Amino acid sequence: MIDDQSSASDGKHGGFVNRLLLATLAGGTLDITYACVVSCFRGRTPTAVLQSVASGWQGADAYQGGAGSALLGLLTHYGIMTAMVATFGVVAMRVPVLIHKPWLSGPVYGLALYAVMYGIVLPLRFPEVFPRLNGWITVSDIIVHMGVGLIIALVFSRTRHPAPR
Repeated sequence: MIDDQSSASDGKHGGFVNRLLLATLAGGTLDITYACVVSCFRGRTPTAVLQSVASGWQGADAYQGGAGSALLGLLTHYGIMTAMVATFGVVAMRVPVLIHKPWLSGPVYGLALYAVMYGIVLPLRFPEVFPRLNGWITVSDIIVHMGVGLIIALVFSRTRHPAPR
């Protein structure tokens, strides 16, 4: 079980929430920054990337929605990332090896995230585009997802403290 001794007033649930927020912010920022950079190579703006996320709610109207749609896309992105992080955190409370070996469990979890996003979520939302394999972009997509998983695992592994001697 995750042992949280960060502060007496924090409590186990507060510590979990703090790690959830930190991992969501760090992993989510890496992921969306990467998506924006790769999209720039394809001639798309960061606003368009965020609007494409918002299109899950707004359909094609998202691309005409300006900053409001982009903000909705950003919030949606971090909402999805929160679910991904929470899943790891809850499972890690029951399977401690995930936090004892973050350098292994994190990248493996990142591969699972990649498989779900690129094998299920994106093809359901954008069937005309996904699945797709395109060389270095696919390789970098996988590496970044492994990095996101590593960030999540490392944040949760920080909950371990040495036993008192």
